[in-house]
Amino acid sequence: MEANAFIVEAIAGVILFAVGVRLLKLASRTHGRHERLLGIYLALSGISYALYTIPLVGDVGSLYTPVTFAGRSVYAVSIYFMLEFTRSVFRGNDAWAGWLVYALVLGLVAGVGISSIQGDWEGYTISSPWFWCEWLGYTLAPTWVGVEGILAYRNARKRVRLDLCDPIVANRYLLWGLFGIVQVICSLIIVPMYAGYEATQYFSSGTDVALGIFEILAAMITWFAFFAPKFYCSWIAKESPNANAEKEA
Repeated sequence: MEANAFIVEAIAGVILFAVGVRLLKLASRTHGRHERLLGIYLALSGISYALYTIPLVGDVGSLYTPVTFAGRSVYAVSIYFMLEFTRSVFRGNDAWAGWLVYALVLGLVAGVGISSIQGDWEGYTISSPWFWCEWLGYTLAPTWVGVEGILAYRNARKRVRLDLCDPIVANRYLLWGLFGIVQVICSLIIVPMYAGYEATQYFSSGTDVALGIFEILAAMITWFAFFAPKFYCSWIAKESPNANAEKEA
C-alpha cells in the first residue's frame, strides 16, 4: 500500500472511531439503542482500519498475519451492528429483514472462518470461493443501507415540504444512504485490488489511492450526518417551509 493511501486510511479510521465514540456517549445518556448500535459499528470500523494499517507503520515481522487477521475479524463483527441498526431503524416489523441479517452474518462467518482454516488468514485470496462468500456479506450490507437511506430520504422530503419533518433529519437519511453507496464502491474497488495482490503480492498504487479517497469520503459523510458543523446545519435548515416563509416576510 502506498504511503499516501495509508495516511488517508488512517485518517478515515480516526474519524469513524471518533464518531462512533461520540454516538456511544450519546447512547449512554439517552439509553438509545440505535445510537448504541451505530456507535459500536463505527467504532469497530475505526479499530479495523487501524489494525489494517499498523503493519504499514513499520516491519512487524511475524505479527503481520495476526494483526491483519484481527483487522479483518473486527470488521466482520462490525457489519453485524450495521445490519442490526439498519433492520431496527427501517424494517423493525418485517420478518424478512431479520432473516437477511442472519443470512449475511452467516456468510461472513463462513467466509472468514473457512478461508482462514484453509490458510488464507489475511483474506486476500480472491480465487477462493470463500472470499466471495465474505465479500458478499460486507457488500450487500451497505447496499441495503444505501437503499433504505435513499428511500427514507425520499419520503422525508415530502414531509419536509409539509413541515412535518425536520430538514436536518431528512438530510441525515440522505447522508446515511450515500454512506452505504460509498461503502459499496469501496467493496468494488477491493476486487481488482486483491486480484492484483494475489497475482503480484503487491497492491497497485491506483487502487490504493482510489480506495483511500472513498474511505475518507465515507468517514466524512458519517461526521456530517451525525455531528454536522453549525454552518452545514444552518444551510440545510433553510429548506424548512418556516425558513422560506420568514424570508418572504
